[in-house]
Parts: sequence; C-alpha cells; structure tokens
Amino acid sequence: MMSVFHRPTSALTLGLLAAAATPLAAQNLSLDKQGGALGAVTTFPIQGQPNEFYALAVDLFEQSTALPQYGVTMDLPLLLVDLSFALPGWVGLTNGAGVATPAIVIPDDPFFEQWTYSLQVLGGGGPWRVSNLVRVTPQHVGTWKPALNQPPVPIAGGTTAAAPNNELLFVGGSGPVAQRYKSRTEEWEAAGVTFGVGLFSQSTGLPDGRVLFTGGLDPTTGQTTANAAVYDPATQTTTTLTMAQARAGHGASLMGNGKVLVTGGLSALDLANPLSLFTGLLVTTEIFDPATNAFSPGPNMLEARALHTSTTLTNGQVLVAGGISLLPIVNLPTVSATAYRFNPTTNSFGLPAFFSGGRFLHSAVATTNGRVVLIGGLNLDFTTFLTTGNIADLIIQTRTDCQLFTPSFVGGFGTFTTINGMQEGRAGAAAAALPNGRVLIAGGFQLAIDASTSTFGFNATASADLLSQGPNNIVPTGSMAAPRLFPTTVNLPDGTVMVVGGGPTDAEIYQN
Repeated sequence: MMSVFHRPTSALTLGLLAAAATPLAAQNLSLDKQGGALGAVTTFPIQGQPNEFYALAVDLFEQSTALPQYGVTMDLPLLLVDLSFALPGWVGLTNGAGVATPAIVIPDDPFFEQWTYSLQVLGGGGPWRVSNLVRVTPQHVGTWKPALNQPPVPIAGGTTAAAPNNELLFVGGSGPVAQRYKSRTEEWEAAGVTFGVGLFSQSTGLPDGRVLFTGGLDPTTGQTTANAAVYDPATQTTTTLTMAQARAGHGASLMGNGKVLVTGGLSALDLANPLSLFTGLLVTTEIFDPATNAFSPGPNMLEARALHTSTTLTNGQVLVAGGISLLPIVNLPTVSATAYRFNPTTNSFGLPAFFSGGRFLHSAVATTNGRVVLIGGLNLDFTTFLTTGNIADLIIQTRTDCQLFTPSFVGGFGTFTTINGMQEGRAGAAAAALPNGRVLIAGGFQLAIDASTSTFGFNATASADLLSQGPNNIVPTGSMAAPRLFPTTVNLPDGTVMVVGGGPTDAEIYQN
C-alpha cells in the first residue's frame, strides 16, 4: 500500500472513462469527506447525476492540470491516477439518486499521518466536469492536532452558523470580523463585517441561518449591556436591537417554535469585584421572535439565576439549570442545584428537578440520544463568608462530576444521574456531542481566590475526557496542545470536533 502512494504514471489512464461514460447535461458535481482517522474507514460522498460515470482521484500535491481531451482542468497532477482503478468503488457509476460513496481505510501507520491528501472527482462524459477539491489530514482516533490552516483573526467567543458547501461562519468572537471555515479544504477566509460581542454574552443560531447576539459586557465600556443584534450571513448585514434589560451571564436558547428564550443573568457585573456576582441577579426572561426582530417579556423564573446553562431539548422545550442564585425570602446567595423546563406551548416553567451538587459556570450539551449533560462547574460554600464578609472565607469547589438529565416525555419532569470520573475539576469546559450519546469534554479551569488581593484566579487545563452512556462512565482521552477556558467548540461536517480560542489563538481538531 505504501509503495502505491508513490507510484507515478507516465500516461493518463483515464482514457478508459470515455468508453464507459454516457452523455449527460452539465450540472454541479460535488465531493465531501467523512472520517479521516488512521486505521478507520474514511468515506467520500459524491453527488452527481443518476447513473453517471465517476472517477475519484487522490494526490499528495496540488497542481492545475489541463485535460484538453475532456475539456476540463483538474487541481491535481494525476500522478497517482492508477490508484483510483486499484481501489474498490473509486471508479464506477452513481446510483439512481446520483450518489456514490467511495471509501478507504487509511493505514494506521505514522507515515500516513505526515501528509495531507487532496482529492477530486472527474465525472460525466458528455460534457465532462470536475468536482470541488477536498483535503484530508489524517490523525489517530482520540488525539488533537493543529488545524491545517489557522484563522487569520483570533477568535474569542461568539458562535458558528452553517453555510453552503459544508462551510461554517464564525461570528461575534473576532470583533466585527466574520470568518468562514471551508471544511472541505480546511481553509479560512474573511466573510464580511458582523457584530462583536463581549464577555458573558450569548450567540444563538436562528432557524433561517441568521445569528442572534444578546447582552454581555460591552466591549468598549466593560458594563453590562442591553444591546442585541441579528447578523444575516446571506446579505452580510447586521441589525442592531435592544433588549428590555441589560444582562450578562444569561441564557439564550432556540425553542421548538423558532423563538429564542432569554433567561436571567446579571444586571451589573464588576470583574474586579467578585462580590458583584451576588448582586443584580435577574429573575426576568425575554422572548425574541425572529419574524418581527423584536423582544417581548417572558414569564419570570421561580428563582433568580445567572451563569447558568440553557439547553434545547428534542421536544423543543428548554432546560434551564444551575447558576448563581438567591435563597427565596431571605435573599441569601447560593449556588443552584435545580433545573426547570420551559414549555413554549404554555409559555411557562414547570416544577423544579434537583441534581446532586449546585454548580455555576458549568457547561451543558444536548446528546445525540436526546439527553442533556451538565459538565463540572463551580460550587461555593458561603457558611463562613456570610458571617465574616471576608471573600477569603469563601470555599470554592471545582466539580469533577457530570449530571446526566434524561427527560420524561410521557409525564413528569425527568431525572438526573451523577456520573463521576473526570480527570480534574472543570468549569467553562469545551463540550461536544458525539455519536451514540457520547460527549467530548476538554479544557476548562479551576478557580481559586487570592486572599491577599481578594481576586479570583483561573487555572486553565488542557486535559480531555470522554463521557459514554450505557454504562455511564468517563474515561481520559488525548489532551489538547494548550489549556483553554470557555473555548468556541463546533462539530465539523466530517465528524471531527474543532476548538478555537479560550486563550490560545490557534485552532485544534479532535479526531473522533
């Protein structure tokens, strides 16, 4: 196999294609990729016309190569074209839907990890046409690797929005600059001007492809803001809006009815004063309607909360969990161990469910099997602090457990199950849903208090864990190259996971 990758051909053996092809009207021919792990199957989905002849070519280099006999120009030198005919399924006919899925197992050998492989399809026959280019950078399962190319502008927060051709828009986290990641070729490019968000803001993808930005700390003033905006990637335009209330550290989740639920947060926050976390807690909610680009009041929560999580369930309801809160009546600070489901049909919150261990600044992710995982977070013991008022008397715990929420769709709220076993305590960790209900957990930080200055210290980590369900357990996986806290995390179309920001300016990719 290794020698085949280096065998050049003196003549283009694609002459065989002409005899097999049937004249077809020209239309787009597309190529994608799925996988890329050493020792595992990597597939290359092709979309063309029904029963159309195709040949998938691979090379270690890229070079514009004209094929005058076919009236096309390819992006590969075609030195390894014989390999296409040697690999099963790499030359053939699409099915009745115009689809073919050539595949290969990239040998589990370090030699193959040092290359980036470029692929392209020649198809049709009358006329001939070529597909887009695809690049594959192999790596071992359970490892992190620097992205083939890095974002030209550092990304610190924000969110992503899907774009055509398996591309992703990174918006909000690079000031006013939007950046497009072309996953097929693992490249970045500028994508216009958008809305820059500050710390503790929320970015929410809307059903029509637009992105809603809400609140946070104003990047200019550092104060909690009521500013909001909607970015339309199709027109590269931004519409600025205003919420009814300034809020940071709030929740924002898309509901099943297409509207966005905005919950709680802090009306004021001074990063130089940790005690400000316990003042200005909001009990209010707002609902954003994409059809009118307007906010309207929602029902008050049963508990004020901030720095909580808000996660959309498969039935379109929203799970609001944890956060800094206040004990009812006495209004003493506490860390919440409750969760509520918001039902957009009744416009109301249900009864609380309780989980083990209050937490805030935790992460949450909806799994592929309809559950929700609350990951790590911070807990505070206020017992001595409430007597002395000395911030050094706050006892901080960075949690090492996860809480698995299983909803009940017949009746009742649902249940939480504790899953222990993370390598270390994590708050603000990266979280990504993987197939079969698994979850990738990476990075985050442990919190400490500097008694001499009464300030918080953030000790970021690079380690990573995998959570699986049935049986519920957590096992270590490969560590990132650098520690990250609150990174932007996105599942890429090929099945890998990218993290960017959180301290380092580069992007890393995890091979699932």
